Amino acid sequence: MKFSILGLTAALTSSVSALPHTPRGAYAAAEKLSARILLGNSGHIYIADFYSNAGKFQLTLDQEIEGGNSWMAFSSPNLLYAVDENSDNLRLFEVDLKGNKLTKKTESKEGSTGVVHLEFNKAKTRLVGAAYGNGTMDVWNTEKGGLKFIKTIKSPGELGPNTERQAASHPHQSNLDPSGRYFAVNDLGTDSVVIIDSKDDAWKVASNNKVTAGCGPRHGVFYPSGAEKATHYIVGCELSNTAIVYKVTYEENTLSFTESQTISTYGKDEPPKDPKKAAVGEVILAPNNKDLYISNRLSGYDTDSIAHFTIAKCGTLTFADSVSTGGLLPRMISFSATAQHVFAGNQDGPSGLVVLKRGSNGKLQEKPIASLPGSKFGEAGFGPQYVQQII
Repeated sequence: MKFSILGLTAALTSSVSALPHTPRGAYAAAEKLSARILLGNSGHIYIADFYSNAGKFQLTLDQEIEGGNSWMAFSSPNLLYAVDENSDNLRLFEVDLKGNKLTKKTESKEGSTGVVHLEFNKAKTRLVGAAYGNGTMDVWNTEKGGLKFIKTIKSPGELGPNTERQAASHPHQSNLDPSGRYFAVNDLGTDSVVIIDSKDDAWKVASNNKVTAGCGPRHGVFYPSGAEKATHYIVGCELSNTAIVYKVTYEENTLSFTESQTISTYGKDEPPKDPKKAAVGEVILAPNNKDLYISNRLSGYDTDSIAHFTIAKCGTLTFADSVSTGGLLPRMISFSATAQHVFAGNQDGPSGLVVLKRGSNGKLQEKPIASLPGSKFGEAGFGPQYVQQII
């Protein structure tokens, strides 16, 4: 069969027109940037760009930064405070988000050794550091994007019964209460939650709330989120693998706690293989005040997990389910800005960084939307310790 030139052209045009057509905008939408994720580990600070529609991460900043970059605090639009948990050095960087690089503005060694957590006040003019390695809390002036040491506060309290893990005071996290006045500091070594009063910039220990002996309080949250005052405080215990719920009372110059519930961070059907080795990681509360998530580490399985709890208005927790993090040692988990996703950083195992979709009922989908292998972050055991969306 012979075709004329005109006939062949017409046939080809007809065939192409019959093919499925993808609008140009669809390609752009597939690659639309959803979030920029700040990551830290020993020796490096990273930024990973997350594309939700395309289901992928892309490392756009990978900078060698000496020290244990296990916790950071970002102040929009471009300032980053970073601990070195292996020393007494607190660093302040300027973040160039267009050029994808960090420039150190200043640093200070006036504070404590072994800071593992940083928490701003509401105005971001003060920064509180919890020094696990020194048994103290540091307070910094961060007005106008600065870094000026104010004082160090010694964590009070008697040591817990675990002679191996509680041989010294170990402040692990400082939590700003919803009123903006008090900071609750979880001390793993003394089984206590220390209340610091920031009124009049005095920064004094207001009280010391004892928790269950041997539980080792690590990280916690005030409940409910977005309220003027908290009704409860929920703390994850690293040594006992439990979550303890406390009723919070606002007294004249402090907060007092009354225990109302203790619950395992594992479901009945999936306990850790060796409870003595297992260790709670992070605790995060969804903005809807209905869902709480806790990362479980050293569970003894091929991968570790995130436990999901529902919360009644009275503050009672009910275990709902758990999902794999795709790796091991999920030291930190955090929400996306929309709270539609949960990011998890695994220090070891197959996946170093994963993002899980939250369903309308709070359940996390088992299959990650996107992930990066642990090998992207260096040798085994050097996966992200810190993970948080900054844009």
